[in-house]
Amino acid sequence: MINIVYHKVISKDEIEILHNKESIYKGFSYKYGKKTIDLLKNNFNRENSLYIVAKQEDEFVGFVSCDTDWWENNCFFIREIFVNPDFQKQEIGKKLMEDCINHAKKHKSQYVITETAFENLPMQKLCAKLGFEEWNNPEWKDGITYKLTLS
Repeated sequence: MINIVYHKVISKDEIEILHNKESIYKGFSYKYGKKTIDLLKNNFNRENSLYIVAKQEDEFVGFVSCDTDWWENNCFFIREIFVNPDFQKQEIGKKLMEDCINHAKKHKSQYVITETAFENLPMQKLCAKLGFEEWNNPEWKDGITYKLTLS
């Protein structure tokens, strides 16, 4: 993680950095398009939302967003996390997730929740490493929901 700078996103326009960013892992592929970027922009101004971009000089390294758009009270939702494939396996995703967890703790949240595709094994491993547990989410069956209970 040498020379990587993490900064809080202060303008919706900064979210456009994700446009067409893509990651492929074995059978899993994800590419950011207009629909996801618009959703992020819509949640950007939610109370206590946190959006972070990581860069090395001018090169995009990673992104994470968390907000309170969840049906349970006192909960933060990690909506998106993405690490540029050229920077994976350097614990950047872990650092971004920990920033969200600490943000939720600072705001006295009871839980942090995230969702991922069944095929997204790196995210599943990261969630397990950080103490998230699989949670049977009655609202979403297209992947795995993870919940971290904060003390």
